Amino acid sequence: MEEFASGDELNALRLPHSGECWWCGGKANTREHKFKLSDLKRMSIGTSEPLVWGDDKTLANVRSLRKSDRVKFSPNLCSNCNNARSQKFDYAYDKFSNYVWSKRGSLWNSRYMDMRKVYGEEWQSESLHLARYIVKHAGCRIADDGFAVPQGFGNFLDGGELLSNFHVCMFKHPEIYRAQKEFSGRNGNPLGLWIGPMAGRISRQQPALTAFGSTLSIGYIGFAYRWYMHIPETDPFYNYRKARIHRLDRIPEF
Repeated sequence: MEEFASGDELNALRLPHSGECWWCGGKANTREHKFKLSDLKRMSIGTSEPLVWGDDKTLANVRSLRKSDRVKFSPNLCSNCNNARSQKFDYAYDKFSNYVWSKRGSLWNSRYMDMRKVYGEEWQSESLHLARYIVKHAGCRIADDGFAVPQGFGNFLDGGELLSNFHVCMFKHPEIYRAQKEFSGRNGNPLGLWIGPMAGRISRQQPALTAFGSTLSIGYIGFAYRWYMHIPETDPFYNYRKARIHRLDRIPEF
């Protein structure tokens, strides 16, 4: 029987990091940002207060947007993979982020994200690069949490057009939207950057991690993703010009 697990059950499956880049196998000597540096810089404009990082236990000031341990994963990529090889992914994310920041006042009422409005006529290839950014982020998150990154991740980043057992959809978060409306017009930017907790599924017969999932979002617009070891069918957002934006509390099982 497989079921979602956390805490001690997940901790028992964690492994010490090998020191290798999970994408190419080279020396892991760079740290990917958990939150895009360009977004962190944008959030800091117009305020003299430091950015605040927090989870359900801790709140702390971010003293360096570029180097703080709070905003970066542990070293699990080589410099070539983290920079040159994934540059197109970063550019695609930046374009998407720019669009979300510019339209954040109106996206709540949208049922779909028109990717052609985000990327123009290159929306198909750019949507794929955006998906690869999400997969790169998820891979770094998985490695940072102490688990082996599925082999298919690297194949997708190398140019595969579908990561068949990686489900990802777009969502809008009602609580963050309500907070943004409440703080609208005050000093500072209430949009925020968010990474959800990781949930894992284990098989007690193996034992092994057979599924995991989390979220990544810019304010109230984000992506929910989940990887399954044994479920190959998927229908991700990047297959569509008009990608559905689900309410987070109404995301269908996937």
